[in-house]
Amino acid sequence: MIKGLQEVNEVMARAKADLDANGGLKQVVFVACGGSYASSYPARYLLNQESSLRVQGYNASEFVCATPKNIDKNTLVIGTSTKATAETVEALKVARAKGAVTIGLTGYPDSLTAQAAHYYITYYHADEWYTDPTLIHCNSQGTALKVAFWLLKEYDHYAAYDKALAAFEKLPEIYGRAHEAVKADAALFAVTYKDDAVWNVMSSGAAWEVSYADAFCFFQEMQTVHCVPIHSGEYFHGAFETCDKDLAILLFKSVGRTRPVDERAERFLSKFGGHHWVIDAAELGLGELDEEVAEYFNAAMMHPISKQFITAMADVRMHPMSYRRYMWKFDY
Repeated sequence: MIKGLQEVNEVMARAKADLDANGGLKQVVFVACGGSYASSYPARYLLNQESSLRVQGYNASEFVCATPKNIDKNTLVIGTSTKATAETVEALKVARAKGAVTIGLTGYPDSLTAQAAHYYITYYHADEWYTDPTLIHCNSQGTALKVAFWLLKEYDHYAAYDKALAAFEKLPEIYGRAHEAVKADAALFAVTYKDDAVWNVMSSGAAWEVSYADAFCFFQEMQTVHCVPIHSGEYFHGAFETCDKDLAILLFKSVGRTRPVDERAERFLSKFGGHHWVIDAAELGLGELDEEVAEYFNAAMMHPISKQFITAMADVRMHPMSYRRYMWKFDY
């Protein structure tokens, strides 16, 4: 059995029974903040590509302050927080008050996130998840992706569900090889970019999660450097005017249908940039997965690989990834 899948299957079946009693499921809404919000993006992308269900994602604070009127008994609201991000806990409470069926994705079964929802699913949350290949899809992102594939199977009779399961089974092997193979590159990346204080990070498709999470979590939160997340397709509609030979740019190349979008950005950077780095999912081995589902695993592969690179840079900079100026230290 794929790690974490049994819990997903059991909890989702219970949630479906409630929704069936309410007249069925019409929409799925993900709520969270920061990295937890980013972690739901591949699941949302998958569902928007393949499902007939309406799928939305909201920052939890915005959801609380401006709750959509269509949140009702036919809505499944999924809130993600490792412990108890106050805004996410409140968003789950608001959703329940509106009649929605709620699920908390959390790192602890006794967390406030778990308690605020009708049901909860636990995921692996310690840093070891990205150094231990067997845990590669056991984090919040991988758990949300399992939920999304389950929804497709149940509500859309998704023909590629078995291929998705095979991908989950094969991903630890592929990631384990990639994790070892990029060690020298991560060291080179670290010494090359240790002094850069301004970054652009780019990707497309399901890999947009990587740019979003890297920019806000790894670079800004954990390394205290400015970073702008840019969609590879949007790059040519403003942001590319800032490109020069000195600007640090990290580009993630996906496998799948949006790869040409990333390749266009790479061609431009090769001509006008010069201080850029490309992490290619194909070179990492993701193309070994069935092409019908491979693109949905871009972020699952590249997010932990990028952490390996940025952690190496943090070591050279002597700026620990655990350092914070304000987070957890002040009221804000």
